[in-house]
Amino acid sequence: MNAAQAIINKLSEYDFVIAIDTSGSMGEPVKRGSSVTRWQSVQESAMAMIRDAQQIDQDGLGLVLFGSKVESFDGVTADKAREVFASHGPRGTTPLAEALDAAFALAGKSDKKDMIIVFTDGVPDDRAAAAQRIIQQANSQANDDDCTVLFIQVGDDAAATAYLKSLDDDLKGANFDIVDVKTVAEADAFASTAELVAAAIAD
Repeated sequence: MNAAQAIINKLSEYDFVIAIDTSGSMGEPVKRGSSVTRWQSVQESAMAMIRDAQQIDQDGLGLVLFGSKVESFDGVTADKAREVFASHGPRGTTPLAEALDAAFALAGKSDKKDMIIVFTDGVPDDRAAAAQRIIQQANSQANDDDCTVLFIQVGDDAAATAYLKSLDDDLKGANFDIVDVKTVAEADAFASTAELVAAAIAD
């Protein structure tokens, strides 16, 4: 068995949930001077990820959008995701704690392990509440890889970078480290979603 097939086999043990920040700041340029917004950029990255994950997770993915409100969708295919994105745009704040609640609710629907991938560009409305949700999830697990949360930062907001790094490195009271963090550039450097997710599981 080659390395690529071994990764696919590993990831077939997982259900996938993708959570995407649709707050107002997602309408800003993905980097200074760019004509591409963070919302446009995240759609491109998320669609590639959904297409890849769909080949591994045959029954569709969970999808959570969080901004002016938190919305959940299940059994999502690439076509369904495209429809959802077309009817949404950047507005509102960043209710990350509520989005994590929704993502954890979509996870655990089968006996498979869960991989939750969160695209976000800023600091959440309630930093402590979001961190607490992750600690609660980590402490409810029997094994560290039962559920993994991969944060992918969209844009280059320094405060967001520091906050996400704290979730990865400084969560006090969690029995397991279930968080991994990447920038969009780091995520895009992987040849496939499978390789990115496999790296997050290994971290």
